[in-house]
Amino acid sequence: MDVRIESNSPMPVHVQLEEQIRFLILNGELEPGTRLPTTRQLAGFLRINRNTVLRVYHDLEKEGLVECCRGRGCVVVEKPLAVGPSLSAQLVEIIDHAIEQGGQLGINPEDFATFVYARSRQCRNVQVKRRLMFVECEAPIVAALARAIQDRLDVEVVPVILQDLRQPTPEVKEQLREVHVVATTFFHIQELRRLLAKTNKEVVALGVKPHLENLIQVAAVPKGTLAAMVCLSEPCALELKQSLEDAGIKGLEAVLGGVDDLRRLAQVIREVPVVIASDFVADQVRPLLRPGQQLIALDYTTLDEGAFNLLKSLMTEDLPGA
Repeated sequence: MDVRIESNSPMPVHVQLEEQIRFLILNGELEPGTRLPTTRQLAGFLRINRNTVLRVYHDLEKEGLVECCRGRGCVVVEKPLAVGPSLSAQLVEIIDHAIEQGGQLGINPEDFATFVYARSRQCRNVQVKRRLMFVECEAPIVAALARAIQDRLDVEVVPVILQDLRQPTPEVKEQLREVHVVATTFFHIQELRRLLAKTNKEVVALGVKPHLENLIQVAAVPKGTLAAMVCLSEPCALELKQSLEDAGIKGLEAVLGGVDDLRRLAQVIREVPVVIASDFVADQVRPLLRPGQQLIALDYTTLDEGAFNLLKSLMTEDLPGA
């Protein structure tokens, strides 16, 4: 494996090494199944730090170019993103021509390589974004929150209804494969983690404001109290009940209602002292209340700053080229 390190180059050592090995893989000089030198061997040969080689191998593995196993070293994968000989020759011709033009401007090959690398990173950062799947129990809620995330963070958000993950279609399975992070509100985090336990996807719960105050209010309702759980529909209200139980709030005698059937909802609310509703439907519930009834609106649609900060960190870390 012909790689060289220029100690006086402005390009960092790990970048020099990584780009050279990547080039050898992509143009087919390192064929699938080729075993790379051990980190100790390559570090000794190049007279560089072993951790530098380890970092390079780790980065190449994340790209899917090599596979590393403890005790067996790293090998080029069976199906690398290879560039065929014909295309490789064309690329080399383009590069040689660009280097020649750079030389006419007084730029030496080393400085030219540094500039090309920096520019390629900029292009990859623009073109590649981590994708986020956002999950909630009802389409209007998931659409509203997905739109808020996308507008605030400028990331690609795939909105998915929770029911579609319980019985995923081929399309949903494909969407799941393509996303990097799956997020939901705290209401559904426990179920979502159970559903995706075998996927190795990062699953995070996002805080909605002021959800802590909401939960404190609900927790203060005496056990055994008859309480109406209200959402867009009865199935969504059941999700609300289960999510509160997952949060440790149990012991309420719940009756379920949805604003999709206002006549029945009015009957449900008439008999209870406490109504717990999604803020998404709170305005439709208030006219149905009688004097003295308590309404606790659980905020589903406004993410707090901590949620945005968490997503921002997750959606920018370990990006290819970042």
